[in-house]
Amino acid sequence: MKERIKRIVALLLGCFFVSGACVQAQPYPNKPIRIIVPFGPGGTTDIIARSMAKKLTEQLGISVQVENKNGGSSIVGTQFVAKAAPDGYTLLMAGSPHAINPSLRKEMPYDAVKSFEPVSLIGTVPMVLVVHPSLPVKTFQEFVAYGKKNPDALRCGVVPGSGNHMATESLKFAAEVPLMPVPYQSDAPMVVDLLGGHTNCVVLISTQGISYIREGRLIALAATSQERLPFLPNLPTLQELGLKGFLAGSWNGLFAPAGTPPEVGELIAKQIQLALKDPKIIEQYEQIGITIVGTDPQGQAKFLASDIARWRDVIKNANIPQQ
Repeated sequence: MKERIKRIVALLLGCFFVSGACVQAQPYPNKPIRIIVPFGPGGTTDIIARSMAKKLTEQLGISVQVENKNGGSSIVGTQFVAKAAPDGYTLLMAGSPHAINPSLRKEMPYDAVKSFEPVSLIGTVPMVLVVHPSLPVKTFQEFVAYGKKNPDALRCGVVPGSGNHMATESLKFAAEVPLMPVPYQSDAPMVVDLLGGHTNCVVLISTQGISYIREGRLIALAATSQERLPFLPNLPTLQELGLKGFLAGSWNGLFAPAGTPPEVGELIAKQIQLALKDPKIIEQYEQIGITIVGTDPQGQAKFLASDIARWRDVIKNANIPQQ
C-alpha cells in the first residue's frame, strides 16, 4: 500500500514539474503587456504610447495596455517601471525628461541608464515658440524687444524638468529676454491655459501646437530645430534668427526594466519597426510633426547617452539650478 502511495505521489510530482516546465517554456509574450506613460493623458508621449499599444496588440495577438502614472517630472512612473519584474510585461514609454533628470535632479531614485534596458527610439519631435494672439508681437525680434521693454509681461508655460522647460530656460539665457515660467504638471493643461490667454507664450512641442497654429489660435514665431520644419516651411529657426547653435526638441522611446532578457527587447523593437511602416501611423505622425526613427536597442542606447550629455551641457551653460 505504501509503495503504491509513493508511486502516485511521484507521478503527481512528475506531472507538476512537467506542466510547470511547459508553462515556463511558453514563448514571450503570453500575457498582457503594460506600457507605462510617466505623464498625464493627452500629451505627445501618451499619443505615441496609445498608437503603438494598438498596433502591438494587433501584431502580437496579446493585449497591450497604456497606464498613465504622472508625477515628479516623469520620475513616479519611471521609478515604477525600474522596480517592475524584468520579464518584458511592464515597459516604459519615456520622453526627454529621462535624459534631462540625471543632470537637473540632485537625487534620483533610479539610474536613467543602468536601471533600464533600451528597446527602441520611436521618434523625435521638434519644438516651436508660440504666443497667444493677444500678445502684440508678430516676429521673434518683436517678442524679444517687447519682453525687454516689459520685464514682467512674458508668462511662459513650462512642464518642470521637460524638454519644454529646458528650451524655455535656454531661450531666456541665449536671447537675454526676461521670461516668467508658469509651471504645469503636463502639456495638456499648459496648452489649455495658453489658448485661454492665461499665459501668453510657450516653447511648445510641435505635436501639441500645429493644429492651433494652422487655425490661427496661436502664432508661431520660431522653430527650435536645426532646419525649418516641413509642415511650417515659412517659419524661421532660432539659429537663423541669430541664436547660433540653439537646438531643442523632444523624443519618445521604449525601455524595459534592467535584467529583461535581450531577446525580449529585440522582439519588441522589431514589432515597433513594423508598426512604424504602417501607412496610417506614418500619416498620423506626419500630421502632428513626429519624425519617425524606429531604432533597435543598440540605437536607443546610443541616442540616450548622447542626449544625456547634450542636456548636461545645456543645464550647465544656461546656469539652470538643480532641483
